[in-house]
Amino acid sequence: MIDPATAVVFDVNVYLDYILGDDGSWPLMPDVPPTTANPSADAVSLAFASQFRLFTSPHILRNIARVMRETGHDESTVEDFVAAVAEMCEFSGGAVIEPEELDHGVSDHEDNLIIALAKDAAVDALIIVTSDHDLLELGPAWHGRLIMRPREFSSRVVAR
Repeated sequence: MIDPATAVVFDVNVYLDYILGDDGSWPLMPDVPPTTANPSADAVSLAFASQFRLFTSPHILRNIARVMRETGHDESTVEDFVAAVAEMCEFSGGAVIEPEELDHGVSDHEDNLIIALAKDAAVDALIIVTSDHDLLELGPAWHGRLIMRPREFSSRVVAR
């Protein structure tokens, strides 16, 4: 079970799996409670419902925008989605945070930046949600933080 005050970090791939999901369409405000076959969409829908405090970083937002552009999304859609992610974080009681300490000994640079955000004193996320194989191999518990897939995360939130 996940408490609404719990700080959570979604990896870049959670947002991208949502936006680039099964049929390529996405609502800015997904259905709540989750009703899709896309576990990342379910996780995002729970964030829109403020079921936990969600945090992101400028690094994550830049990577979302980069991949969306590379996959053919127009600039207006990219800007709308990135803004929606930032607003979702703020609405949930989280924020967009630039982590202070960036090196936490994780060999993959991108994974290290996700860990840095979760461990930042302003965030102190108890949960990292990801589909990244290397990050998942660090878990299920790494330095007091749970690392889990979107489906498992959504199931735990809904069970609450």
